[in-house]
Amino acid sequence: MNATVLLNWITIPLVGGLVGWFTNWLAVKMIMRPINYVGWRPFGWQGIVPANSAKMARTLINNSLSKIVTQSELLERVDPDDLARVIQRRIDPHVEEIVDAMVEKTTVRGLHVTEFAWAMAPKKLRDMVYSAVRARLPVIIANFIVDVRSEADGLMDINALITDRLSRESELLVKLFSDACDKEFQFISRSGFYLGVPLGIPVIFIWEAYPLWWVLPVFGALVGYVTNWLALYMVFRPLQPNRYGPFVFQGIFLKRQKEVSAAYGQFFANHLITAEVLTNEVLSREVSVRRIQELIQREISVTVDDFRFKFKPLAMATLGVKQFKGAVDFAAGRAFDLMHPLDKEAQNLINTALQIESTLSTRLGELPVQDFHDLLHPVVEEDEWKLIVIGGVLGFVAGIIQWWLM
Repeated sequence: MNATVLLNWITIPLVGGLVGWFTNWLAVKMIMRPINYVGWRPFGWQGIVPANSAKMARTLINNSLSKIVTQSELLERVDPDDLARVIQRRIDPHVEEIVDAMVEKTTVRGLHVTEFAWAMAPKKLRDMVYSAVRARLPVIIANFIVDVRSEADGLMDINALITDRLSRESELLVKLFSDACDKEFQFISRSGFYLGVPLGIPVIFIWEAYPLWWVLPVFGALVGYVTNWLALYMVFRPLQPNRYGPFVFQGIFLKRQKEVSAAYGQFFANHLITAEVLTNEVLSREVSVRRIQELIQREISVTVDDFRFKFKPLAMATLGVKQFKGAVDFAAGRAFDLMHPLDKEAQNLINTALQIESTLSTRLGELPVQDFHDLLHPVVEEDEWKLIVIGGVLGFVAGIIQWWLM
């Protein structure tokens, strides 16, 4: 065997492996990156996931969250009394301030009679009012939480909120796929080399028999095309474990259902379904804010109405309808301000009660294989051909370079 033939035996399979590795590595990158379109249309590229973020977010949520857990089930896990005690600790130091300000904002026939009566009242009597309000706080807050929970469907839609957020924040969607499917993407990249080397061996004999300029580019394109197609196929197929002698084959993604489900649950618990995210999303909608304020006003109205007849010496019973509503509106607004944003203690209580990570991890891990397959494959299936064709094009270019060097 002369030096030229030996060189061909070494370089052609090696180049096939490098072509396979590079085209598969690039395919993985092109699934996720770039986040924003780069180039001049139609000559440019945007990652498949960010380019189709709205459709992919909708497909992902419809095939996962909406199938395994309901909004009502999650909210029922939050104990209103426990949450009320946490919120009360935040409002409690401001009781005197709220009561005093309510009195200052009320008049009787244009005169500050109530404020005067309050100022002249014995400290002991004022303390009785403060104590009565504090004693009533847990009931007010708990009733409010129950009200919100019962009307939650009108205030928010968790599935729609998450879909909208993932659609707007492409980087978050990319991170979800990267975290959950990191091993699949590593497999695609590495498999390009392992598949490319053996695919390059037949090319040695073809090149020896037909040393034409187009042979290496054509077979380079074939190697790039086949390695991309085969790697993507092996991620999702076969659905069920198939045994061939001592070997068992199943799609890499499907074989790792438990691991992927755990990563998925962790991501949702840390980034998507948290007390902070949900309250911020709800309070970004004017209609939801208005309804929550109405619910607070309703609870405070009952309390103030009760108190103004209990403490007649302070002239509270003489308040007119307008003054009464003004006092209630002020108290409701102040309470709303104090409750939002939720402090860390309240957030931790809600997050712990929701049990997002364990719920999603367990239930996704128990999905039928076809349903689990539909979590990811439909997201990239429509654009797989682009990645496969690009693999072929790059393989063709690599073949031309190899021929030129030879």
